[in-house]
Amino acid sequence: MLLDEKKVVVAASLFAAAGIALLFFLSETPKAMSVAQALVAEPNTLALVSGQAANVTGGKFSLCDRLCISVLSSGIPSASLLSEGRIATVFGRIKEYRGNRYFEAERIDVK
Repeated sequence: MLLDEKKVVVAASLFAAAGIALLFFLSETPKAMSVAQALVAEPNTLALVSGQAANVTGGKFSLCDRLCISVLSSGIPSASLLSEGRIATVFGRIKEYRGNRYFEAERIDVK
């Protein structure tokens, strides 16, 4: 069965529009929250948390406002700019290991 060019173009356009619509409806936006909220958030929640960096080591640090949460930052280039007391905004997912919450960073903005 042969398809003419117009039918192929129409079908491709419909598939592209359907794909864009799916991306729009299924996309997840991060929730801005404090460290205290991150400590009680559901695991795997996409979050945006700001605070001061503390206990900075190679692949992790603590992000503190009034409370602190551990942040796993391995593989994030901007993590090398962190030092004690610098303000950082971390975008990532809340994770849990053995009952302890931590933040797995996907992006770190250092101020």
